Amino acid sequence: MRIKAGDRVNDVLNSVLRKVAPTAEERKEVLKLHRNVLHTAEIVCEGLRVKPMMCGSIAKDTWLKGHKDFDLFLRFRESTSRENLEEYGLKLGKEIINRLGGTYEIAYAEHPYIRGFFNGHRIDIVPAFDVRNPGRIKSAVDRTPYHVRYVNQNLDRGLVNEVRLLKQFCKGIGVYGSNLKVRGFSGYLCELLIIKYIKFRNLVEDAADWWPGKVIDIEGFYRSEKYLREKKFPGDALIVVDPVDRNRNVASVLSSENFIWFVKKCQEFVEEPNEDIFFGKPRYEMTLRGIAEKLRERGTEFLMIYFAAPEEVHRDILWPQMRKLLKRIEDVLKDGGFRPLRSDIWSDETNCILIFEMEVDELPAVKEVLGPSIFDRKNSEGFLKKYRGKKIFLQENRWVAETEREFRRAIELIRDFLSGDEDELRGRGVPKDLARVISEDVAVADRVHCFRFFRRYPGLRSYMNEYFHRSLG
Repeated sequence: MRIKAGDRVNDVLNSVLRKVAPTAEERKEVLKLHRNVLHTAEIVCEGLRVKPMMCGSIAKDTWLKGHKDFDLFLRFRESTSRENLEEYGLKLGKEIINRLGGTYEIAYAEHPYIRGFFNGHRIDIVPAFDVRNPGRIKSAVDRTPYHVRYVNQNLDRGLVNEVRLLKQFCKGIGVYGSNLKVRGFSGYLCELLIIKYIKFRNLVEDAADWWPGKVIDIEGFYRSEKYLREKKFPGDALIVVDPVDRNRNVASVLSSENFIWFVKKCQEFVEEPNEDIFFGKPRYEMTLRGIAEKLRERGTEFLMIYFAAPEEVHRDILWPQMRKLLKRIEDVLKDGGFRPLRSDIWSDETNCILIFEMEVDELPAVKEVLGPSIFDRKNSEGFLKKYRGKKIFLQENRWVAETEREFRRAIELIRDFLSGDEDELRGRGVPKDLARVISEDVAVADRVHCFRFFRRYPGLRSYMNEYFHRSLG
């Protein structure tokens, strides 16, 4: 698709850039701090076999105005043990922050790292292995220095504002961030897309015609896109082969829903370029009356499961575990004869809620069990023996048994499934961190009692507005 608005699109993009590109004064201040952090790290690490390196968007000059986060990597020799990397990574990180006159806390990802605060900025000091081959990493962050080098070598300095436009576009439509809460576009993915397409405008015009399974291989590692779609990265909506590791899809974390949403928003921008799409409509909280009216209008039943977020569990662990539990309970409901219309998760990372919208939440007291063909004697005898004493009849030459339903109401089935101690819950497929908190306290609410959660959590009311109104079509 081609943008039809002519000169207007340039006016829109220039206006956006004036709002998101750092000013000369901000650049001067940030780069001065950037150099100070690196210099301090080099002094602390002097004489040690540890190489400090600044990473992140500031190191690549693709950061957005107001961005106040620094990423400092401490690269340890590849032969270093993980225990020593963690121990000395924390020690060095603390010393660097102390010399900068800041404060710090210990944060956790694959391994612990220092999160420091100074001069109104945040700095993550991350220990990593200085691997010789980015295709053979020892920890998840080991590729990052290679990513920084690749972008700095291949992204023309005149194109950094094109990256900023793409990042802000993704932020405006709610798909920026590669953490497992958002499951969107990472900064590195945005940079690679501009390396590929040169201009934001070119990317948007092409992306308006994308379909799930889109392949981008900048370095031309593979001859067959079909192989990448069907064998190498099956099920990934967007495949962008990592230029520094041919076995990795940079867009693997991008959800199919966010991919389709991105394509839809590109189509809208091509049809009518406007600045609003870059900054998004403000999310508003639905009123309790508005939620009640919407529920009556839909004629469905809502169930919600509430539990506290496990303490000291990183959000990139929390969100996948919530999604896994959601899927497990969906399966339990379906096995019980119920039909969830939609389900989703919400969390402010202190409180967690699983949401199920049901076509029906109560079933008859009896259910039918379909058996084998009457001409299949062996299996028929087993079926008749199993259901001896039950009402048996035929349906198109197949045995049918009528039995009592164990749980007539969906809420009773869920409460039964979530009852028990931590080991029992884990045995039923509840993720371990959630099993612990659910075994201590969990609430399962029907449509009427859901409103106590709507009253308590404004963020949940904002989420319900998106739940009821967002459409990918």
